[in-house]
Amino acid sequence: MVKQRSMTDISDQNTETGYMGLETQNDDMMPKTEDGDAKTKGMSGKLAVAVIVGILIVLAASAASAVYMMRPPKGCEDYTVQMHQYYVEYSDEYDYWDVLTIEYPEINGIEEDKQDAINVLLYDAAMDRTNYWHFEPNDEVKKLQEEHYSLFCSDVDCTVKYHSQYLLSMSYDEIYAPANPVWYVSMTKRGMNIDLMTGEEYQLSDILLLDEEFAAFWAKRANEAYDDFFGEEKEDRKTLLAWFLKNDEEWNAYYEFQPYFYVTDEGKFIIGISINPKYISAHEPQEDFYEICCDAQELEAFRTESQFWEQYELSEPAGEVVECEELQTNLWLGDTEGIWDYWEERGDLLTH
Repeated sequence: MVKQRSMTDISDQNTETGYMGLETQNDDMMPKTEDGDAKTKGMSGKLAVAVIVGILIVLAASAASAVYMMRPPKGCEDYTVQMHQYYVEYSDEYDYWDVLTIEYPEINGIEEDKQDAINVLLYDAAMDRTNYWHFEPNDEVKKLQEEHYSLFCSDVDCTVKYHSQYLLSMSYDEIYAPANPVWYVSMTKRGMNIDLMTGEEYQLSDILLLDEEFAAFWAKRANEAYDDFFGEEKEDRKTLLAWFLKNDEEWNAYYEFQPYFYVTDEGKFIIGISINPKYISAHEPQEDFYEICCDAQELEAFRTESQFWEQYELSEPAGEVVECEELQTNLWLGDTEGIWDYWEERGDLLTH
């Protein structure tokens, strides 16, 4: 840190060097008047005042510049988020049928390069399970498509939960069914959080330290909502933490773990994990995600040094969300379709 000198320090230093008081100058070089030394001293005093005033001006300008540099950027205010739907009903491009009703957002009104990058993230998040099971299958899924698929369905509901001058946060709720939309229906969830200043995504591990303490905090809250599903033993915490870190080699062979979070319009945090199967087996419709809701204050012990937190604290509502004008209903997975009546009549429509 640079120490700012006092006016006394400046005066003492300049006297020693002969600058401010001109005491080391040759008297023959000074203007001579009837007042003699009085005139010399008068000029010295005026020069000292001028120097001091100049220094004060420089210091004041530097301070003002520092304050300006420390101000947060203005952010993005006049942008829109237009909702769209990717809609397909029985295309003839595959050896099986497909019915897709996938809602996704598109942002407009910010810097073009950031806008393009953000829109790719938003679209890809909506297509996550559809890409895995339908558009971009790996070798194992290709084999399933050839041997078991008769119809692939996906229905995605995307909601922009939080939009400020710095942050955009949304949730994706998806119902999908590989192979058959009766016996293989799963429900999953994702979050997406965008830094509008950089165009980059914030993931859960970016904003929170995912350690054993976090796992214990999350499990305690989740057990209250899911009937002690996550257990209370130390080994249970280790397993849960491995899921959030996506480094459980044994479980990774069968499931894809997707930790997520999003911010609500009230500024609360939804923190969850989706456990998406990499295989298909006949089952009743089931939810493959678990989540908790908490305040920002409850997360203080786990916060990282991410820029996200400063942006969150300074955020104010900004931008506008424009809903999709014509949302099509999924013929198989829509709220009023017969699949739900079928399972409800069987008494097998379970939450998890």
